[in-house]
Amino acid sequence: MSGDDMTVRARRGRWVTCGLWLLACLCGLLPPVWGQKEQRPSPDTAAWVGQVFRQREDTRVVDLILPGSHDAGSFAITKESKAAPGTPAAYTRFGSMAAGWARTQEQDLEHQLRGGIRYLDLRIAHVDGQLVLVHGLVSCPLKGALEGVRRFARAHPRELVLLDMQAMPGAASHDGLDRLLFGTLGPHMVNMGSEVKTWTLSRIWKTKRSLVVLSRDGGFAKRRKAYRKRGDLDSVWANAQDQETLKKRLDGRLRRRDRDRFQCVYLTLTPTTNTIVTGTLRGVGDLAAFSEPLFRLPGEWIPEWIAAGLHPNVVAVDFYHRTDVVAAVIAANRARSR
Repeated sequence: MSGDDMTVRARRGRWVTCGLWLLACLCGLLPPVWGQKEQRPSPDTAAWVGQVFRQREDTRVVDLILPGSHDAGSFAITKESKAAPGTPAAYTRFGSMAAGWARTQEQDLEHQLRGGIRYLDLRIAHVDGQLVLVHGLVSCPLKGALEGVRRFARAHPRELVLLDMQAMPGAASHDGLDRLLFGTLGPHMVNMGSEVKTWTLSRIWKTKRSLVVLSRDGGFAKRRKAYRKRGDLDSVWANAQDQETLKKRLDGRLRRRDRDRFQCVYLTLTPTTNTIVTGTLRGVGDLAAFSEPLFRLPGEWIPEWIAAGLHPNVVAVDFYHRTDVVAAVIAANRARSR
């Protein structure tokens, strides 16, 4: 064999070896060795709490930072949706236009949880003989939505989720609500009777339960040990129409936060009747377009709050999957562990 033939074969051998090595790297069989520092893998959004806090089980739940979904149950609202009980006049006055301003999320509850959300803002009403989720307009039956939450809780018992019943039907519907709620989610409800300031992830994980149910109605909360009064949560609604006012009001409440309670700050703007009319004329025809300037803010404001020594707990947003709230919260929780 000539020297040239041996050189060609050697080159081919090296290319084959390099190719096999590269294929192994792409398949995850070998670590990359391009001189970069090894990076921790991004957590699965469906299981991020368990992954990020695996070595920090003594963390109090009120010290977690959790991404929240404002009006989580509004995802099924359409132009054909009926008006909910107590609907503001503006919703009925503008007819089908109202749907675009009433819907704040675009995924059902199960997909929101799988996407990383750990706080669900729920508004419940009794309409046409059944319990439904609402936000100005009727969204969908509560039963099916809760079944999605149950599937998630079964699959992810270490993922703490706050279910905040901000609006509830009248007392005449409480028996039915209790049967549906506890019958669907009872085995997954955290039922520790102590104050939430004493709860740690370790204590909750040992129970193999993950759902904290908060009730606006104190009488309903007394029905079961698993129901908590909404007084355990400081709800911060800024009622702002611009970013500057929103930031100022949220900053102020974060500075005064009682760290022994849950706190939810809503990183959302509140449209007025005038906003809806003028916005439609200017081409801002729905809440998603109106809220778009906020979508990048969780990634900016959450690190700013932490750098300023503030301690956000739940940060709730509209159209969560269009924002960076889940990624920002996971990064903030990781940074705190360093």
